[in-house]
Amino acid sequence: MAQKRLRLIPPRVVRLVIIFAIIVAGITVIGIFVGYYKASTTQHNQADSHATSTSEATKRKDFAPAGTGSVKPVSDPAQLDAFIVGPGGDIKSENDVLNVHRRNAKDPFAVGAVDAPVVISEFSDFECPFCALYVNGARKQILSEYVDQGLVRLEWNDFPINGPNAVAAAKAGRAAAAQGKFHEFHDALYQASAGVKGHPENKTADFVRFAKEAGVPDLAKFEEQATNSTYDEVIEKAQGYGSSLGIDGVPAALVGTQFVSGAQPIEVFRQVIEAELVKAKAKTKSA
Repeated sequence: MAQKRLRLIPPRVVRLVIIFAIIVAGITVIGIFVGYYKASTTQHNQADSHATSTSEATKRKDFAPAGTGSVKPVSDPAQLDAFIVGPGGDIKSENDVLNVHRRNAKDPFAVGAVDAPVVISEFSDFECPFCALYVNGARKQILSEYVDQGLVRLEWNDFPINGPNAVAAAKAGRAAAAQGKFHEFHDALYQASAGVKGHPENKTADFVRFAKEAGVPDLAKFEEQATNSTYDEVIEKAQGYGSSLGIDGVPAALVGTQFVSGAQPIEVFRQVIEAELVKAKAKTKSA
């Protein structure tokens, strides 16, 4: 049987194929870069849009106007009350829900204008890993987007439900508050908890370290108050207060008139906060 002769491809055709392949590859590379540029531009524009919406939040006509008071927490020990606890008024029915918010100028556990249109009352536990998730996530954005704009006030409530370590941490928080450093202590503790799986199980030495990071001036006094009975009664009252409102887990927050349970993402908080700002505006009009 005669063998078939191989048909060679003419050199001219080979050159055309190579040129075509190069053109296709070039178009592909250009497409990749164009796609990357568009995606980057879109993300950048979205970030700019969000930054603009944040800075323009106080100008939204459907929002209640921002408060006029200082957004900074009270830090002068002579002007604060480290024993503060409970609501801002009587709570006899659901109609009194806004009385949960203290709006007290002597409150060292609050940050934001006293007259901010919306108050978020937080119920939290220093031993709670989900509280750490909230503090290191959504709470930071609430501070920058709404608290710093005078639209929201945050008020911390002790609710140490995770055993003796939680109670000890609450006492340490009060001891830091007495020296005008609650928020710095709060942030130092929760930042240290960010990489911990489960409960951090902090002890006195840890509290002293956090107090030092927070800039508490008298560490000896801090340690004494954090470990003696100075704040035993008020923390018991705080825990009873949270339970009386039906709270059985942390973190929990009353955002204006709406209850938010758990370490929800910022999108959830934005939706509730902005609905409450609109509601506060309507209430102002009808008053």
